[in-house]
Amino acid sequence: MTEIINNSTLGIVDNDPLVASAIQSLLVETCVPIQILWTATSAEQALDTMKTPSQRPQAVLTDIAMPGMNGAELAHHIKKQYTDIAVIGISAFLDSENEKRYGTQWSDAFYAIIPKEIPTIQLVRTIGKAIGNGEVASWTGKSINSMRLSGKELQIIANYARGFATSTIARQLKISEASVKTYARRAFEKLHVHSRAEAVAVCVRNGWI
Repeated sequence: MTEIINNSTLGIVDNDPLVASAIQSLLVETCVPIQILWTATSAEQALDTMKTPSQRPQAVLTDIAMPGMNGAELAHHIKKQYTDIAVIGISAFLDSENEKRYGTQWSDAFYAIIPKEIPTIQLVRTIGKAIGNGEVASWTGKSINSMRLSGKELQIIANYARGFATSTIARQLKISEASVKTYARRAFEKLHVHSRAEAVAVCVRNGWI
């Protein structure tokens, strides 16, 4: 088990538990210098969790578009109750569309608002800047580099991302289908994933494909 030597802490909020879990897994598996204290599937659950002092992270990463209390409202609540917690919003929408949904003051309580598909290094550095931790803000992603795929492995994952079947990839690369599967399996092991979809997601998230 990797020992966490950095005391930077984070809470993750997304109404889709799969998304929250995926973000947590990505950060853990790439050994970023941040401890994930908890994930929550609603703003209300996050606020309830933070009533316990030991569960108050230095930063909260929250989806903006959530049913019930949305991310902007959560950010305002946190800013009012816990002035030392930085809130970072994640959104799939353009700023203008968010303004239409939440008003022109929607972004006031956020330290930053970032796209959901932001590369991991940029995400980590944004968190580091938000909490004033220079080590995290300048993280180089060395652990990600250690997982870097070979050219052939990356090429095969990229082709899976395009929707190509194993047989098609084998013909294009002029190798056997068994070889394609072997390269894919090696990629899965390096990325600590169990499926093509997960491998594609990690590679896209890190800006490799």
